[in-house]
Amino acid sequence: MVTRENLRVYLAIKKADDRSHIEDTMVLDGIEVRTFGSASDLWRVFQEKPARLIITERRFVDDFSGLDLARQIREHHMLPYVYVVVLSTLSHLKEIKEGLVAGVDDYLVKPYNRFQLRTRVLVGMRWLNYIDSLYETKPSKQ
Repeated sequence: MVTRENLRVYLAIKKADDRSHIEDTMVLDGIEVRTFGSASDLWRVFQEKPARLIITERRFVDDFSGLDLARQIREHHMLPYVYVVVLSTLSHLKEIKEGLVAGVDDYLVKPYNRFQLRTRVLVGMRWLNYIDSLYETKPSKQ
């Protein structure tokens, strides 16, 4: 069962101050967080030690975006399921649909508040527990 105590969150945010604020919120909630300055840095670490929940911005200065990250996760890490939240200033329906097609589970438009992000993490935990329950082997009744 995914709980606050055993949930590993990876966070890819460009600005150090923004990373720190989000990290502080998660840590105060008892969640283990590892931060990265880019989606490509997160992806390199993720391949060695996957997290169950990813929070990433959509755009970075290099050519590897948050949507690229979501695509790679969906292509290479189907189980256990990874919940992906993207934060973006791009708010047109077309841009949000692009995120969903890339494999994003949740898309928050900036500016957002801490309560919204905390809520999305709780929803992500609920989904992870539900999906995990579908793959648990249940003893047969005899």
